[in-house]
Amino acid sequence: MSRRLLPTRRGVAVAAVAVAAVAAGATFGPRSLDAVVVPAGIALLAAGVQLLRLDPPTVERTPPLPGDPGTTATVRLAFDTDTPVTAVVRDRLPPGVDGDAEAPTLVGGDPFVYEVTYRERGEHALGPATIDARDVLGLAERTFVPEGRASVLVYPRVFHPSPAVAERLRGLAAPDAGTERGAFDHLREYVNGDSLRDVHWKSSAKREDLVVQEFADDGDRRTVTVAASAAPGRADAMAEAAATVAVSLLDEGVSVSLATPDGRVRTAPDDADRVLAHLARAGAGDRGDADTDVAVRATDDGVTVRVDGASHPFDPGPRRRLGDRGDRPTEGGSPSTPEVRA
Repeated sequence: MSRRLLPTRRGVAVAAVAVAAVAAGATFGPRSLDAVVVPAGIALLAAGVQLLRLDPPTVERTPPLPGDPGTTATVRLAFDTDTPVTAVVRDRLPPGVDGDAEAPTLVGGDPFVYEVTYRERGEHALGPATIDARDVLGLAERTFVPEGRASVLVYPRVFHPSPAVAERLRGLAAPDAGTERGAFDHLREYVNGDSLRDVHWKSSAKREDLVVQEFADDGDRRTVTVAASAAPGRADAMAEAAATVAVSLLDEGVSVSLATPDGRVRTAPDDADRVLAHLARAGAGDRGDADTDVAVRATDDGVTVRVDGASHPFDPGPRRRLGDRGDRPTEGGSPSTPEVRA
């Protein structure tokens, strides 16, 4: 989409000088009129012709990866046009994302790149971009608004759980008493997502690096069910508490089935981004927490976490950043596990 052609301040000044020259010529004689009026007229006409012949640019976006509040990411806009043109580009940013998204650039040259900082949890729309194209002399301006938007997910903040909640969660993740594990197979290096219960501490001490035990048949991994509900206006608090609980359980090597007012998602220990993506979009509402292992409830009185029948206030410890888990998030989470809307 393009808007009408308008003169810039410089173009208005040139036109004003030409009009003044015509007025002076009419009063004092046209001896030097051509020296001012004709070049000004040609310049203004050339500016209009150059911009009117310009095809509307198209844009291809490279949206930033998901992250939690405080993350700084890069937005890249590649413009395609038959004739490169100087312009001022402005990209529309939502309230939950900060950034300096306005700068002069050559549209049709190198991509327009700028940084954003995430401020609020949610799914935020970037764009559309506005292109104020100018002629080579800067006398006229034509505005284009190419179609093309992108969305970015801002995950809820994740914390270390309080000692009381952490102990209860570890109890849920521990293997059931009397459960037989398969025969020992071999040792391998520890990788992010491995359960600490599989660490072979003696071998780790000798190698000065963590190693874990592999079993010939580890059986079916247990799934812990989590339900999260929130009173109106308390969705952010619910999402942070549920994210803290879910990530802590995934770190223990169990799968998590999370139910929120917006649906249900199941994730494995190596796919924490799926549950974080779900919680980025989750709103307030009552999910119901009957027959669940963990219930998170955010009300005006605070946030509580009920683990295996025992309720605790959500009193988180230090904040965790995505880098603390060694994750490289992918947009919207991994596509391997479908999300079920309920």
